[in-house]
Amino acid sequence: MKKIKSMNAFERLKEIGLSDYEALVYLKLVIDGPSTAKEISESTEVPYTKVYEVLEGLERKGWIEISQGRPMRFKAKSPSEIVEIIKNEYQTRLNKIEDFLINELQSIYDVHSAEESEIWILKSPLGIMNKIRNMVKTFNKELYIVIGNFDVNIYSDVINEIERIDTNKNIKILLNENTFNFFSSTNKDNVIIKKALITIPFNVILSDREEVLFHLTIGLDKTSEERKNLAVHILDKSLAKVIREYIEFFWKIS
Repeated sequence: MKKIKSMNAFERLKEIGLSDYEALVYLKLVIDGPSTAKEISESTEVPYTKVYEVLEGLERKGWIEISQGRPMRFKAKSPSEIVEIIKNEYQTRLNKIEDFLINELQSIYDVHSAEESEIWILKSPLGIMNKIRNMVKTFNKELYIVIGNFDVNIYSDVINEIERIDTNKNIKILLNENTFNFFSSTNKDNVIIKKALITIPFNVILSDREEVLFHLTIGLDKTSEERKNLAVHILDKSLAKVIREYIEFFWKIS
């Protein structure tokens, strides 16, 4: 028995769910071949009163076979067969876990996720610029940019980022007449630019990742040094849908 317990396989079998007695008995049968309950008990020191219970457990798991002669003899299934049994067991467990997680928990998670929204306030030009650049970098297929007031310190780098987007992504940019010239050098087939028919008093960036950024310039009647920036970045599915409808309306009439 000490020899069996010292084998690396003994610990590995316990790791995959066998008890000490089950691991001892299975290894005994692998090493010595078909054996009677008495022979198994003597060589493994599993009490004779327990050995039949252990053997029945291994048979239920599909690890051994029993001959119906007298006395009954027990034979280990080959390790390659055991591997397939374990694979099937784990696949069955995985299927049950997957079914539970997806069919029962995912719907609960989706409800709470849909109810949650994140709101962030940004005031520094650098913070606003980095957030807009990140939105340009990470949108999936479609991005709307509405600019009523062009701040060179914020949007010059954004224009450079737009020039680098993949051709399978689309950007629609709606501008006031006085900001249109800043984008005149942009020449990409997947970037469409329009002049708005009405004066736009703010800036909006809308990503198809359900995030919206409103950018307001406070103090338009003051010098550029006196003006202040305020941006609100919002992650909210419902709001993104509403903003998209408004932007598409102004896009169509422009």
